[in-house]
Amino acid sequence: MNFDWLTPAWESALAQRRRQHHALLLHGPAGIGKSAFAQALAQAWLCEAPLADGAACGRCVACGWFAQGNHPDFRLLAPAAAEEAEAADGAEAGGRQPGRAGAKSAKPSRDIRIDQVRALERFVGVGGHRGGCKVVLIDPADALSAAAANALLKTLEAPSGATRFVLVPDRPDALPATVRSRCAWLALPMPQAEAAIAWLVAETGADESSARTWLAAAGGAPLRARRFADPAESATHRLIMETLAGLPETGVVQAAEALTGIEAAVWLGVLQCWVADLQRVRAGAGPRFFPERAGRLGALARASSPAALDRLAMQLSALARAVDHPLNPRLLIEDALLRVRAALAG
Repeated sequence: MNFDWLTPAWESALAQRRRQHHALLLHGPAGIGKSAFAQALAQAWLCEAPLADGAACGRCVACGWFAQGNHPDFRLLAPAAAEEAEAADGAEAGGRQPGRAGAKSAKPSRDIRIDQVRALERFVGVGGHRGGCKVVLIDPADALSAAAANALLKTLEAPSGATRFVLVPDRPDALPATVRSRCAWLALPMPQAEAAIAWLVAETGADESSARTWLAAAGGAPLRARRFADPAESATHRLIMETLAGLPETGVVQAAEALTGIEAAVWLGVLQCWVADLQRVRAGAGPRFFPERAGRLGALARASSPAALDRLAMQLSALARAVDHPLNPRLLIEDALLRVRAALAG
């Protein structure tokens, strides 16, 4: 984990190694390194020869197992779709993906399902193979279905042995209050812009101007910004942005044609950022996500009204809740664009 902005939180977590609460909830914005932080912390807890500061040594048998993904005292719960994709990759390579609970599924899902949580019961109910603690990492924790969260609650209340849980949500409020209340919380901060830009430049080899643009488009989250170093990702984002900037002059059918074939969650996410910037500019603030488009945003915002933009933002939020299962992707695009055009007409 090489994220300087997380160093204070990392040192705090390591200092509590011996008296750590059995369930830790890591919270903070998406794209700042929470997953890497959680993985490093789990390895540190399982390490059999930790360094003086409590970090994992990286050399013991336990660290070797962890690096290979087959430590017997570690379980990772992730959405079933992600687990099945990894299992398929492993099968093609003639391998398997150990260390995961409930990886077998009849249908891909973006949720962590109740059967995955129930598969933990045997793991939690027996002692550790190495005589130390056991660790369950749930990432992203806000992917827990309602039934899965309820099933997890009993284990969180009274885990057997030395089992520790790490929950990594992007939206803690999506977790039931009963789950949140049984966890100790550790806040992970968003980095300062200059620190994030320096990291992006070092990580990708991009120039500072590009890194600054990527970071703004990602809302200040450096790991989300890093994906724009991929030319395909960058081209897709640029296409969406150009299409949105052309509204309302561009016809809805033409704009929808440009966005067809792009994953709904991707274009809708960019659209929500575009509308958020319109709201900011209309209120007299500067754009957050698209500062290089300040002129166009200003012209569009002046032609609209705060009430119309607020209504549009709420409508897009409602669409986003159903974006994983659109009945007709093209109709979803056209519906969203019609709403945008109506809002920009005042």
